[in-house]
Amino acid sequence: MKIKSCIVISLFILLIGHNMSWAISPINQTVIKDAQKYGMSNIQKPLTDFLLPWVAYEEQANILNATTESAYLYTPYLLIAADARDKALNQQTVKLTDTEKILSDYAGYLVFSVTLYSDGPSFMDDYQIILRQEKTTLKPYQSLTNPVVKSPWHPQNPQFMSQCYFYFSQKTVNLTKVVSLILITGDKREHRFHFDLSKIK
Repeated sequence: MKIKSCIVISLFILLIGHNMSWAISPINQTVIKDAQKYGMSNIQKPLTDFLLPWVAYEEQANILNATTESAYLYTPYLLIAADARDKALNQQTVKLTDTEKILSDYAGYLVFSVTLYSDGPSFMDDYQIILRQEKTTLKPYQSLTNPVVKSPWHPQNPQFMSQCYFYFSQKTVNLTKVVSLILITGDKREHRFHFDLSKIK
């Protein structure tokens, strides 16, 4: 049974190494185990601390607190680690099939999650979003924007917030350099988040 499991794992690693493109670095058995270990060994950390290596704050933020706008880059490593953390918290077993599904769902994309705040409820109307790296500018392959809702501080500012998800094809992105995620919201504000891809697992 152990031999059969090893063969299945080896075939899976071989397939993903040849047929799929990953956001930051090639995924192999060592990386998967390391990501799972990170997830399971950090279950006591608050989620914000757990996600810290993958976060970028809005470049003009004066202070870092709960109201600071932020963006997360969901790399394969983070997705595997987060799944392992969730399974550990719920006392469930981390399975290879779960890892396979997670990776296949995000293969070939840079996926960002962005939290934005504003004092007005219509700030996400007609927003624009691009990913820029040197002379390359990409528009998202897919955008998922949750409805604007009242913030935890309402009626104090910022009164409203929105959670967005953006998928960009990584084909023309250099994974060893900085990328900038740039949003211009309907209230004419520009929001910039910078990620040094060479330093992100």
